[in-house]
Amino acid sequence: MYRLFLTAAVLAAVSVSLAGNLSYGESYKGPNALAVSSDGNTLYAANTDACEIAVVDIAADAVKAVISLNGNAPHGIAVSNDNKTLYTAAGNEHGKLLKIENGQITGIAEAGHTPQGIALSPDGKNVFVCNQFSTDVWQYELPALKLVRKVKTIREPRCAVVTKDGKYVLVCNSIPLDVGNKPEDPDAMIDVAAEVSVINVADGSVSQIRLPNGSGSLHGIALSPDGKYAYVTEVLARFQIPTTQVERGWMNTAGVAIIDTTQLENANRGFVNAVLLDDVDLGAANPWGIAVSDDGKTIYIAVAGTSELIIIDAEGLHKKLAALPAYDIKSSWGGSAAEEGEQSNAANNVPNDLSFLVGLKKRVLLSGKGARAVACSGNNILVGMYFSDMLHKIDAVSLSKTEIALGAVPEWTAERRGEVWWNDATLCFQKWQSCASCHPDARMDGYNWDLLNDDLGNPKNAKSLLYSHKTPPSMWEGVRDNPNRQPLWEGIGQRLQCIRTGFQYIQFAMPDEAKCLDVDAYLAAMKPAASPYLVNGGLSERAKRGKKIFEDKKIGCTVCHPAETYFTDMKMHDVNTKCYFDRRSEFDTPTLIEVWRTAPYLHDGRYKTMQDVFKLGKHGDVEGDVGGLTDEQIDDLCEYILSL
Repeated sequence: MYRLFLTAAVLAAVSVSLAGNLSYGESYKGPNALAVSSDGNTLYAANTDACEIAVVDIAADAVKAVISLNGNAPHGIAVSNDNKTLYTAAGNEHGKLLKIENGQITGIAEAGHTPQGIALSPDGKNVFVCNQFSTDVWQYELPALKLVRKVKTIREPRCAVVTKDGKYVLVCNSIPLDVGNKPEDPDAMIDVAAEVSVINVADGSVSQIRLPNGSGSLHGIALSPDGKYAYVTEVLARFQIPTTQVERGWMNTAGVAIIDTTQLENANRGFVNAVLLDDVDLGAANPWGIAVSDDGKTIYIAVAGTSELIIIDAEGLHKKLAALPAYDIKSSWGGSAAEEGEQSNAANNVPNDLSFLVGLKKRVLLSGKGARAVACSGNNILVGMYFSDMLHKIDAVSLSKTEIALGAVPEWTAERRGEVWWNDATLCFQKWQSCASCHPDARMDGYNWDLLNDDLGNPKNAKSLLYSHKTPPSMWEGVRDNPNRQPLWEGIGQRLQCIRTGFQYIQFAMPDEAKCLDVDAYLAAMKPAASPYLVNGGLSERAKRGKKIFEDKKIGCTVCHPAETYFTDMKMHDVNTKCYFDRRSEFDTPTLIEVWRTAPYLHDGRYKTMQDVFKLGKHGDVEGDVGGLTDEQIDDLCEYILSL
């Protein structure tokens, strides 16, 4: 559907004060990350929405204490080897690293913008924090929380692990940062994929592990007990084919990438392969948290979109991979899993093979919604259900389940229900995808998609849905499933029709009217995140100079991007960007609010940076004299635009 929100929608987008979710205060718990004490007796649940940590007695199936974080929403959590200290990454644009001892906050250090994952070094001397929107990892020396260095990654780092020898930190960049089109080369193979950054702890240098084409939405990473393998959850988008169907992973599949940490210095940086979690006729949309059993024989994955636990025989997985020849030229990645989904005859076909894990995988359906976090404690598997404010304790042998409440049964508001449906792949035919599969946090995924509402063969870059109900139309060509082409923004009736169309033609399911109303409420309640380019909440000196350039009538930026209407005139313009795919030359003017997080840019995603938009694309020369600016002035202008 969510591509259909793009295809049809006039939807609004969501406030990201909590890494993309609405800020609900203490009315919900929202377990988002789990950590287990080294003795296996205690589970710590980071309740993001309630700004607290729940301390759970695993044997008693009960919460024995709650640690308030004084309004700081926790995202990542880790426990020291001696079980005496907790560390949590918390907050939003004013991120913090919190140190907790005996149930009290005993240390606070500044972190980056929206800290997410947290990882302790094996020797307990360092902790690393992934800052999603400042796009970096901060290293702190323990126990003093002394900041050692800040290391830039690729884009929106969400989670990390430290290798067993302590030499490297593996960081999951959740969204790709690649060009979506190469107008100068019509025959170019477009490769868009998320990467895992490898930080050398000794000197802070960084290398990258590139995942298979279409990899994105990296939310979880876990290390095998012997330290040899790292496992990364991902969505594999089949963005190079038209969205004509959803069966057999035609649009989106779910996977786990495998990295050999003993090979990080080799040419392939240790990438082994990526295996699909879906069945041939049943998706496993939006895998999230991941954990490995104490003996390394089993991998556990919390699947957020389908609210289930997937259990993989790790030994059987590696044995099967090792038996395959390396490459078959007939099996190179080129489309959907359906095209090559019989049986793998070579290692390079495994990311397309929906049957690869047959006999090596079990699926356990869970009650509640939003399985986002998973942890192991001996024979127990703990799964955090984000939207249902509860934990599942699952026996690893019998698979019997016990529910552990983290609070009262939540009463969802319309906005919260809409967020639930947005992330719920059970509404989709065969559970292949949710809205979040293509619009994580109701923003964009970094791909060009060939939707059907503006003809075949002309892929367009995904747009964020932030303020889309206030800045219509949402589609680059301003089209919708309406023969009269009426404006999308004339009231809730038109918006709901867009949502209905999304369910019907992207999720291939009949829309539920009540759920459509909820989704509309969720999207309409969204607000922008503060730009990481701001300095103490205001414009930098460079951005102030850029603002003057932006507002200069000779330059012409405000002709199409007036500030009073969310920096868009909501009109179609020909800005000389038509390429060989396009049927027309005029495209919708997007809002510039939150443009700092929506690369690649222009309707076909041809530029990775805002500087490229002006310096290479000469954007703005149609309405003004942007081409007459110096490189320094363009940098100032970009700084202002990226601060919005």
